[in-house]
Amino acid sequence: VPAEPTGLVLSPDGSKLIVTCAAPRSTVLVMDAATGHVLATIPAGHTAMSPAITPDGKWLYVCNRFHNDGSVIDLAAGAEVVRVTAVREPVAAAVTPDGAAVFVANHLPDDRLDGYPVGAVATVIDTQTRQATAIRLPHGSHSLRGLCVSADGKYVYVTHLLSNFELVPTHVE
Repeated sequence: VPAEPTGLVLSPDGSKLIVTCAAPRSTVLVMDAATGHVLATIPAGHTAMSPAITPDGKWLYVCNRFHNDGSVIDLAAGAEVVRVTAVREPVAAAVTPDGAAVFVANHLPDDRLDGYPVGAVATVIDTQTRQATAIRLPHGSHSLRGLCVSADGKYVYVTHLLSNFELVPTHVE
């Protein structure tokens, strides 16, 4: 691969392996899953990672960590069609089983650390309108690393750290 691989996803029919390769000008490789032959190379944003594919296999969503957005890629055309703004350093994405939404984990909060609340945000992208909304996580949440959607689509699970920003640094709990 042309740069550090930062994520991969298999197409729903199992015929293609899609790999994100991180760089300031990242690439997304679409490969034949059986042979490893590169079928397409698609440009993406800074530090592309965590590809997520819709259940119909038509659309790919890629987190562009240091551009604070996500690429929406038409796999049939082999091209990015639009970018959707995330909050801050999107690092993981998952598509709901019905393909209606993409959930994105933003690594860092976008709040001032001397204010209240300080909490990370998950971005939700409507796949029809490509509009993004935010879900604020509890005060103290940060360093989101991954997320997944339950098989029935009712729940989204996010891994993150939880800190108490109001404790005096000499306090031991």
